[in-house]
Amino acid sequence: MFLGAYESWVLARISSFFQNDVHHIEQNFKVAKGQNANGFGIGVYGTSAETPISDLVIDGNQVHHLKTGNSESLVVNGNVSGFRITKNIVHDNSNIGIDVIGFEHTAPDPAVDRARDGVVSENTVYDITSRGYLGDAPNSDGIYVDGGTRILIERNIVHDVDYGIEMASEHRDGDTSHVIARNNLVYSCHASGFSIGGYDLKRGRTEDVMIVNNTIYKNDTARTGGGEFLMQFYMSRNVFKNNIVVVGEHGKLMMSRSGPSGGVPTVSIDHNVYLFEKGEALIGSFDAKDFSNLGEYLKNTGNDANSVFADPEFVDPRSGDFHLKANSPAENRGKNLGTDFVGSVDLDGRPRVKAGRIDAGCYQTPN
Repeated sequence: MFLGAYESWVLARISSFFQNDVHHIEQNFKVAKGQNANGFGIGVYGTSAETPISDLVIDGNQVHHLKTGNSESLVVNGNVSGFRITKNIVHDNSNIGIDVIGFEHTAPDPAVDRARDGVVSENTVYDITSRGYLGDAPNSDGIYVDGGTRILIERNIVHDVDYGIEMASEHRDGDTSHVIARNNLVYSCHASGFSIGGYDLKRGRTEDVMIVNNTIYKNDTARTGGGEFLMQFYMSRNVFKNNIVVVGEHGKLMMSRSGPSGGVPTVSIDHNVYLFEKGEALIGSFDAKDFSNLGEYLKNTGNDANSVFADPEFVDPRSGDFHLKANSPAENRGKNLGTDFVGSVDLDGRPRVKAGRIDAGCYQTPN
């Protein structure tokens, strides 16, 4: 079904939006710098202060070949409480794939002006870039939580987008908080695979975000310098554990632009599996401190004491098969943080924990 931007928005105001084909919506007007030029595929805006949009399900849609201007392919914004964005295929668009937004004055009461208590699961997002549409830099996202809270992002496949999965707040007085991103596969992104923290000192905070049991493979193909895991400004009590990270020959592991404030840690990093394609550990920086070698990083940060630097032994990554071979170094490498955090199933839907133990990455090993 082909829908115009307004029709898509109206239909998404109801409680469900199932199995539609939304395509070739284009915002082609040229506007002056600083002005908005917006087009949407599927947009849900909670504009009431009293009554949230709730029990919303957006499932099984294909959203593709859009030129959305400054806006998003699929978005929930404002007073939206309780939603599921599941099993959608979002691809070949000019800006953000899936977005969960807060603090944009969509709802008149700031207390409820943020999407919350939602699930973003089992979606496939690919070929998303702002380059050539909104300037020359790769500044878009596959999946973005911009001011949302209490969000679960799990079992998604994201590739060949600008930033893979980002959790931040673009508004100075806002935050993205209590987000779990788990059991996702993120690869071949133009910029970083994962990004947290405000992109400059005028933005908001990223707090209590858990990035666990993801497979992150050869991102930053545009050589932005952000590495596989980009940590920017205003971060506290975040976690990066049980992940597999393969750094391509063009990149580095991480980049951190700011350190702790008031003694509150920015990010806790451990129980990961790392492979550096070049054979040397191109760490980058953590808490705004550069590290020239692996030993210096381990000694001075306290991170990754239980991590391993080894080939995770994927079945066939060149063909997109990131399952683990039997006896992979990732087997039993993760820390069992509890089902509430690591989930009950992996990306394939198989049990996530075996005999109380858990592998690193988005897949469990077969035995």
